[in-house]
Amino acid sequence: MAGKNKVTFEVRIDETLYRKLLGAAERDKQSLNNHMLHLIRTNVDYSERIHGKIDASKYPLPEEES
Repeated sequence: MAGKNKVTFEVRIDETLYRKLLGAAERDKQSLNNHMLHLIRTNVDYSERIHGKIDASKYPLPEEES
């Protein structure tokens, strides 16, 4: 894990999409990490508006690597 209340996970995407994400983050004057967090939060908010609240306690965190 990456610090207090933070989780690190890996995402595999193709090179073109990665480069486009970098470009979008740069255009918005954000780091790639902050840009991705914004996109993820926006998607979760949308999903909850459409389908109802998600009970986060139902889903386990990934195991911490040693």
